[in-house]
Amino acid sequence: MGFTNSSSTQTPLPKLQLAIVFLIQLTEPIAATVIYPFINQFVISTGITGGNEKKTGYYAGIIESAFFLAECFTVMLWGMASDRFGRRPILLLGPLGLCLATLCFGLSTQYRELMIFRSIQGAFNGNIGVSKTILAELSDSTNIAQIFSLAPMIWGMGVIMGPSIGGVLANPEEQFPSTLGKIALLRAHPFFLPCAVVALFAFLFFLVALIGLKEAKIDASTRLNPGSLVKSYGAIQKRPSTSTLCSTMSSTSTLDVDVESDQETVLASDSEDEEDLKVDVEPPATLKSILIPEVLLPIANYSLIALLDSSYTVLIPLTYTTSVPAGGLGLTPFHVGLILSVWGAANIPFPIFCIPRLIKRFGARTINFVGVCSFLVGFGSLSGLSMLASAFGHANWLVWALIPVQFLFSNTVGSMAYATAQIFVVNGAPSKSALGTTNGLCQASKTMARTFGPVLATSLFSLSKERDLLGGYFVYTVFMLITLVCLRTTMTLPIEMKNLG
Repeated sequence: MGFTNSSSTQTPLPKLQLAIVFLIQLTEPIAATVIYPFINQFVISTGITGGNEKKTGYYAGIIESAFFLAECFTVMLWGMASDRFGRRPILLLGPLGLCLATLCFGLSTQYRELMIFRSIQGAFNGNIGVSKTILAELSDSTNIAQIFSLAPMIWGMGVIMGPSIGGVLANPEEQFPSTLGKIALLRAHPFFLPCAVVALFAFLFFLVALIGLKEAKIDASTRLNPGSLVKSYGAIQKRPSTSTLCSTMSSTSTLDVDVESDQETVLASDSEDEEDLKVDVEPPATLKSILIPEVLLPIANYSLIALLDSSYTVLIPLTYTTSVPAGGLGLTPFHVGLILSVWGAANIPFPIFCIPRLIKRFGARTINFVGVCSFLVGFGSLSGLSMLASAFGHANWLVWALIPVQFLFSNTVGSMAYATAQIFVVNGAPSKSALGTTNGLCQASKTMARTFGPVLATSLFSLSKERDLLGGYFVYTVFMLITLVCLRTTMTLPIEMKNLG
């Protein structure tokens, strides 16, 4: 079962507005992952390790987690601010602040500076939840699946671009000695160039949004006038008086009237008796108003998916590059980078062309269930590939042949879980005015899960190998059990969605 539609015709996508919002969303994975190739060297260069390289991973891990922790602590504030002051101004602050913080991060020379500016990056990126609110306001029941199925593709593109920029442009004095290596600034700050490129992307996305992004949130005078009109993305719409997202999004219609800011406006009339109907404007939502099962259960599902995905993402290179005697595949970092890049690029068409059709055909909950099941395949395949490599003494042709199968049934199919999870969060919001706060809570919870997941995964991996727990495969078993818990949350999601159109 899928969405309930009042019409079989799909509403045309607002392509320009979608493109702008997706560009801003792209800054999150790029900014988050660009440091991965060089963060160890950057940390060592600050002198914080005192020459002991064994401490590098600890300090680098703190830097990597600071981004998502700061994002987690600020995302709710951004969401609530967008409910009160409008989506556009809050969303514009994100890429602009990220640009400045990334430049300062690249110019840092002390560890505490890295911590400060990495945290500021995450704080400004906390308004990424606002972009998802805008996507919800741009969609209806006929196109919401298509819009939200693009989110995994945007994240995937950023994860490909970020490490590529960081790996190629770091330390230009060695990489490009005859050209960029001659610039004194880049010699003094060998990790500034990739940060500058990411900052440039963020600033360009800010300019595009400044020029082209329209506001959907009601302005201050409208909020003060019950019954006044809402200005959406290029249309004037009625604001309904009911409190459900279903009725809020399904009862809006375009009117050719003028908005008077100092008096109550009559929104609708009966053609027979011409009796005016007065409706109240919904006030901005509070955190307490969204602490209901309809919101919390989808957020729990989304957060567990984020936990599983972030853990699986770090376990792939960790398992692949660990030596065969230690329980891995013995591949080189170059091999891992090549595999991830090729598969990431090849996987881009799937969310665009396949996921919306699958959701329409089988329903969002079924697709979410299948997507979550893919993690069982993913974690199970990591242990299976390790067993094969151990049996043969190296990663032979059979191991290499099974790697694409692993990615097909785990990474590709797993993207369906992300695509549907956000739809259920939007569907659960008690009202349209609560979308910003709901998405903010979701983003905070998801970001905390994404922060905790890699730490849990790497710690369990080391514990499993060092103490030979379950033959060294204890880590994969734990995450398969967590996957079963996530499947349980999927079963609590509604089969029939509210009419979002």
